Amino acid sequence: MKFLSRNGPRPTLVVLCTTAVAAAAVTTGTPATALSRPLPADTVNIDHSSAITPRMILRSESWSRTTAASMKKTADDAVSSGLAKLGWNTVSFDDTWAVRADCTDWDAKATVVPNCKDGRSTTTGNLIPSPTKYPKGLKDVGDYLHRKGLAFGVYTSGGRYMCDPGGRGIGAPGAYDHFEQDFRYLASVGADYIKLDYCGEPNTTNKYGLTILDTDAEVNTAIESSRRAASAINAIKSDRDPRKRRSMVLNISAPAYANWKNDTYNTPLYQRMMKSVVPAGHAYRIGGDVSGGSWAGTVSLVDMSVDLRDFGKQGHFLDPDRLYFDDTSLSTDARLGGYIMWAMQSSNMVAMVRTPDASGAISSAQADLMKNAALINVGQDALVAPARRVARGTGYDVFSKPLSNGDYAVAIMNRSATSAVEATTSGSIIGTSASAFELSPIVGPKAAVKADGSFSVSVPAAGAVMYRLKAAPRAGYAGWNFGANGSTARNATAITDGDAPTAGSWDANGRTLSSDRLASNTRLPNGTALSVQAGQTFAVGGVTYTWPGTTSGQFDSVKPAGQTISYAYASASKVSFIGASGIGEAGGKIRLNYSDGTSSTSAWGFPSWTCAKAKSYPASVAFKTFGRNEPSGLASTRTPYCLYTRSVNVASGKSLASITLPNAPNVRVFAIAAS
Repeated sequence: MKFLSRNGPRPTLVVLCTTAVAAAAVTTGTPATALSRPLPADTVNIDHSSAITPRMILRSESWSRTTAASMKKTADDAVSSGLAKLGWNTVSFDDTWAVRADCTDWDAKATVVPNCKDGRSTTTGNLIPSPTKYPKGLKDVGDYLHRKGLAFGVYTSGGRYMCDPGGRGIGAPGAYDHFEQDFRYLASVGADYIKLDYCGEPNTTNKYGLTILDTDAEVNTAIESSRRAASAINAIKSDRDPRKRRSMVLNISAPAYANWKNDTYNTPLYQRMMKSVVPAGHAYRIGGDVSGGSWAGTVSLVDMSVDLRDFGKQGHFLDPDRLYFDDTSLSTDARLGGYIMWAMQSSNMVAMVRTPDASGAISSAQADLMKNAALINVGQDALVAPARRVARGTGYDVFSKPLSNGDYAVAIMNRSATSAVEATTSGSIIGTSASAFELSPIVGPKAAVKADGSFSVSVPAAGAVMYRLKAAPRAGYAGWNFGANGSTARNATAITDGDAPTAGSWDANGRTLSSDRLASNTRLPNGTALSVQAGQTFAVGGVTYTWPGTTSGQFDSVKPAGQTISYAYASASKVSFIGASGIGEAGGKIRLNYSDGTSSTSAWGFPSWTCAKAKSYPASVAFKTFGRNEPSGLASTRTPYCLYTRSVNVASGKSLASITLPNAPNVRVFAIAAS
């Protein structure tokens, strides 16, 4: 057990079974993992609908200098500068807002606060805001922010004490034994976002500061802290009295203390902690504080985020530490580089506002740096899919992030802090096998796309560049499932996890297939069962298909938009598809293109996934899944939803070269097989 005093920079916080099937459908190969992660038994699943996209937080001054006046000034400037309108709309404070557990205030004299015992009100039992810093209490600040259309961010500790002792050997009281009491108090003052630090670790007698969590006992207690926090927030959100209900976003810092030097995140102890803590919060500090002035620190945090990306999706946001817009020792390129990479990873963003006079004023230079709507749109995209590192060049990394409208965000990060690098990548590496696409700069110079889909760009030292890649609507695609470098023709997300139900959309109301129900509740037409999991190979009607091997927020299906997709088979007699339409029946003419330059056309389309009979595009039911995801979560669990098979004959004696789909945007195709 290692105990550290906390006098340096503060951490930012933020919050199947497979049934044997009949001969009509037989699973083969090694079973794949379901898209949804099984919920560990030692946690509580918080309601993740309160956090559809990552929070963008303005922290008013460093923790020891924040006051009600600075909070209000930061709020004023957030609105007047236009930052709030762009998404920087949560204003927060950190530690030293509540009187210490010895009932002393934070003024120079450490004035004893009356009507106080153990740092709590003798009347209500609540924490007591510092009379010096918050003379009118916290509700005064919360009301001020809400009148301006802003969210109120607050701070507490999931241990028995908060972190900073202010030179007295004791911090303010933590929430470990008082979660419901303290969270109800924070809800009553209008809190929208809670940073849950983890000082005063309950296995020690320490009354402030952090403990590095490196034993099973310490990690178990941190998990219990998260359980209690999630239970308290769930109880408040569903209180019997509507007047007491409130939704609050929870950012859990405990994982940071199990990875304080950013070097233990791949250990079994840390991984066990994350598996249990992630369902209990909306966001998670994943590592220790990283001071400004170091591009190497930013690069190491990006590497760590890439390794932990499986823990990130809608409602589960990684928080690798705050951004350093306020740090003048970093170059503009370095500050923008961090901004780019946090947006690519769908991370919570925390920007500190610091001034010499602790006024909370946002400088015009900082505001101008932060006001990039195109970059923010990537970080706030509805799919909330953390970027993948798709390539590593000499001195640079390439990252790809699918976006909800079918585009990709592309970032290239220079790992060097001393020299620019010439980087080259291509659409196929980024993830699309489209032969024609537009490349629009978000941060960086224009780049000319060559005929082979490649492009080159100069990336500054200690920096990154960012682009939006948009495939032409009727472009040709080099591969249906996986082309060069694993690229794909998939361009839509129609399957979501139960705790991330809006990270995709199929019909006009944002409904999607449920990965959980597909993995456990699918039925074949003859009544036998079929578990359809990510990447699984299965057979229906004598044809073998592979289900999309994607995770929540990734492209899992093809939306027909008149595109041509390469699909070469020398001796196929038919091509079969699994799909459905999200709105009514839909389809058109499909064209099979042959190696000799000829083609054939056929009527092609699918009935509605509601299992309604189709007149124009009838198809055979492949299987039914009971229930689907509404934007609010799983619904209609007794209602069947159908996926269909449809086959198109290949002209006799012809070799298939490619397939041109009709313009039928309500259709989603999940699998294809030639036979």
